[in-house]
Amino acid sequence: MAFENLVDRILKTNWSQEQVNKFIGPHNGSFFTYATDHLTRSNAASGGTVTAVLKSLLDREEIDAALVCVSEVINGKVEANFKLARTHEELLASQGSKYISTRFSSQAMEIIRNFDGRLAVVCLPCDAKLLRKATERSPELKAKIACVITLFCGHLSSPELTQLVTDRLRPHPDAELKDFRYRSGHWRGRLTAEYDNGRVVSKKFSAFSKYQNLYYFCETKCMHCYDHIGYFGDIACGDIWLQRMKNDPIKHSAVITKSAKGLKILEEAASDNLLVIEPKPVEEIVEAQSRSFKIHYNISARAKAGEKLGLKIKDEVNEKVRWSDYQVARIILKNYLLTQTEEGREKVRNMSSRQITLQLYLLKALQVL
Repeated sequence: MAFENLVDRILKTNWSQEQVNKFIGPHNGSFFTYATDHLTRSNAASGGTVTAVLKSLLDREEIDAALVCVSEVINGKVEANFKLARTHEELLASQGSKYISTRFSSQAMEIIRNFDGRLAVVCLPCDAKLLRKATERSPELKAKIACVITLFCGHLSSPELTQLVTDRLRPHPDAELKDFRYRSGHWRGRLTAEYDNGRVVSKKFSAFSKYQNLYYFCETKCMHCYDHIGYFGDIACGDIWLQRMKNDPIKHSAVITKSAKGLKILEEAASDNLLVIEPKPVEEIVEAQSRSFKIHYNISARAKAGEKLGLKIKDEVNEKVRWSDYQVARIILKNYLLTQTEEGREKVRNMSSRQITLQLYLLKALQVL
């Protein structure tokens, strides 16, 4: 633990209040948290916090259901779909990170509009922005939403990336995918794929994340986004990437409350003994997500690099662009563009693990300069 603490101190950035305000936006609390129930934590990608909060809201009858995203295998392919969870069992079934394209504007908004009752909505930062605009136009819609929980988000990937990974895990060519989880377990976790012959294949999450972190198969809309945690929610929740937390027997979540309502809901879950919450300086959460915050928020770098690559990206933050920022953005955009064509996607499919790993090392080195 002493070594991990030393690593954290060496890599620590002195975050200014201006930087924190830009990354986080208005907030009234910051915490490290985890669900008290072991089963809730074991199935979660992080500390099971969102599930615990939603269970508290259901138990208190403050909501009639929670809108959640679930990953499903349909005809051998992974899809992300939105569903309503009304029980603890349904909440548990929805756990785990999803790194694949979602259809919030069409699928989720239709569910919300058609639902007769009070809802908690779990969504990505861009979805929360869309929902906020919709509720500002409709008092009836606004009255339905009891709470909006946003999930820290780097970016989404198109279904082709998940297909690439599941194809590589396939035990034999004719095996059909039956179930898939992107990430569960401690620290960075493992992905698991189950095929029709009963064979379950489990690999380190890096089998997927090394492509995702290089922005291969990235969704187009994500190139134009700079909101990492969710400016428009009540509670924001995500992972804690601090070395000293790696060997902690209980994986924690990073939580930032964005409204008085969000803080009250979090404290109620703790008083229900469903959640353990420990107040932390918000700078510590920024540090725990430092690489993601920097790369996501600096849309200015992507706008500048995009000019040379024929991409028009609107600069909405006017951030300073250092040489290393520009190089990171250039790599990201080139990888994104490569997988916009079938020829490019095939090229990525044929890359060796060594090639991908070396590219990732280069990107991470540029990020810490």
